[in-house]
Amino acid sequence: MKKFVSMVAIALVIVFVVAGGAVASGKVWEKGTPTVIVGFGAGGGTDTSVRPVVALMSKYLNETINVANMPGAASAVAAEHVLGLPADGYTMFATGSGCFGGFKVKETSNSGWEEWTSWHPFQGPAAILVSANGELKTFQDVIDALKAGKINMGASGFGNGPHVIMQAIAEVAGIKEINYVTFDGDRSIATAVLAGEIEAGIVTFSSAIDMAQAGTIKAVVVMTKEPMKITDTITIDPIVKVLPGSEKIPDLGETWPICMRRDAPQEIKDKITEAFLWAIKQPEIEEYTKKKGLNIVGLTGEDADRFISLQISGYAWVLHNSGMTEKSPEVFGIPKLADWNWETEKKKLTK
Repeated sequence: MKKFVSMVAIALVIVFVVAGGAVASGKVWEKGTPTVIVGFGAGGGTDTSVRPVVALMSKYLNETINVANMPGAASAVAAEHVLGLPADGYTMFATGSGCFGGFKVKETSNSGWEEWTSWHPFQGPAAILVSANGELKTFQDVIDALKAGKINMGASGFGNGPHVIMQAIAEVAGIKEINYVTFDGDRSIATAVLAGEIEAGIVTFSSAIDMAQAGTIKAVVVMTKEPMKITDTITIDPIVKVLPGSEKIPDLGETWPICMRRDAPQEIKDKITEAFLWAIKQPEIEEYTKKKGLNIVGLTGEDADRFISLQISGYAWVLHNSGMTEKSPEVFGIPKLADWNWETEKKKLTK
C-alpha cells in the first residue's frame, strides 16, 4: 500500500512538473493566430522591413504570426483598424515611423506615440528615383522640372516619411508646388518609374535598391550625409552634396516599427520584446540589412517611445510649414524640434 501511495505521489509530481512546464512554455496567443497589419502595400519599404523580422519572431516563439496589408492614408487606415479592435494583443500594426507625424495634424488618425508600444528593427534613407533611360539624369534635372511643373512625383501617401522629406526638399529648393501621384507602396512607385508612368518618385530606398543595382532605374540622390555605394560602379550622391542648405533639414531617417496597443497585456508585449531582440541578432537579418542598405537599430521600450516622439515633432512641423495640415501641431501639444524635450514629452503617458 505504501508503495502504491509513493507511486501515486511521484506520478502527481511528474504531472505537476509537466503541467508547470507547459504553462511556462505555453502559447503566447492561446485563442488564435496573431496578425501584423502593414499599413502599406506588399513589396514596399514597410512591408519588406517587417516580414523578415516577423518570420524570425514566429520561429523563436514557435507560433504562426500572420502578416497582412491594409494600405490607405499613409497607414492611418490600418492604425485606426487596429485601434478599433480589442486590446488583446492579437492584432499589431506596422508602418513607417514618420507616418505618426501626419496622423493628428492631417486628421487621419487620432493616435500618437502614446497609444502604442513599438519595436523598431531598422533605419534607412529615402531616395529619389528616375528612369535609367529617361530625360532626367541628375538631382538638379528633377528640381528644375519640378519648379517648371513639367513632371509628376510618385509618393506612397501624404504624410509618410518620403513624402515629408520631399516637402522639406521643396522648401529648401524653392519649389512652390509638386504634382504628386500616390501609390499603395514604394515598390509600386519604382515600378511606375521603370514603366514610364511617372517621371520621378521618392521612396524608402530599401524597397528599390535591387532595381538601382541592376541599372533599370536610377537613384539621383539619397537622404544621407555621405555618398552611398551600392555596386562597384554605382555611388549615389548624398542630399547635402547636391542641395545647398539641405543640412538644415531635420534628420528624418525613418524606422519601420511593429506596434501594439499600449494597453495590450504586458505578458504578450514582454514575449514580443524577447522574440524581437533575438530576431534582430540573427545572421539572416544582418545579411538582409547589408543587401537593402539598412542599419539595425533595435529600438524598444523608452528608446522607441523617445524616437517616435522626436519623429512626430520633425514630420508634423514640416507638413505644417508646407501648408499640408488640417490643424497646427500646437493644437495637439506637438513641440517644434527646437523646443522638444523628452522629460516633458514622456509625462504625456501619466496624464
